[in-house]
Amino acid sequence: AAAAAAAAGTAMAPMDIPAAQSGTSTGTCSSFNSAKGYGFIDVAGKTIFVHNSDCEAGKQPKVGDLLTFTIEPRINNPEQLRAKNVTGCTAPRESAAGPGFAGPVEGTGAHTGAVKAFGSKGFGFITLEDGSGVDVFFNVKDCVGSKPAVGDKVKFDLIDSKNKPGQKQATNITGGTLPLDQWGKGDWGKGNACGGWGPMWGGKGMMEGNWGMGG
Repeated sequence: AAAAAAAAGTAMAPMDIPAAQSGTSTGTCSSFNSAKGYGFIDVAGKTIFVHNSDCEAGKQPKVGDLLTFTIEPRINNPEQLRAKNVTGCTAPRESAAGPGFAGPVEGTGAHTGAVKAFGSKGFGFITLEDGSGVDVFFNVKDCVGSKPAVGDKVKFDLIDSKNKPGQKQATNITGGTLPLDQWGKGDWGKGNACGGWGPMWGGKGMMEGNWGMGG
């Protein structure tokens, strides 16, 4: 019986984090890659993903920082957890793009959402944060000042689709954490590379219909 209980406890361990998804948590930054803009936080032996776009303005964590944050499932991998609203960072934020990129601009878009996918051909999807769960198509040509990585929170406006009459797409998109001229680096295309849009995005609520499904 003891062995069974231990086994059951082990099975629950990956999600057994106090206050996860219901309040604030604290943990220590165990690693952070400034070139890629992300790292990991240790919370009682559990590992939480952290991206600099989820940290307080102008800062990023460094190893050893004691951080306070909320926790939610990662958008592209709900089995893993991600830190949001991170405070306690002691290092100035560095741009993954190097000199010449000042970071995301503060936008004026009427809508907000999290980037769900962005492929190497310059288009992707944003999940609206209005509770509808709708995924909105966007093209990198409609980004302002920067372009997003998966998980970035962005502002945008909605316009009639240029290719799908009667449907909407995002424009005036701001808040991306990568420069407009950076392609094929980091997580671009992982699990959502071009050619794979059809199987992933033919489901519920997608404003741009069957993009990439052919025909």
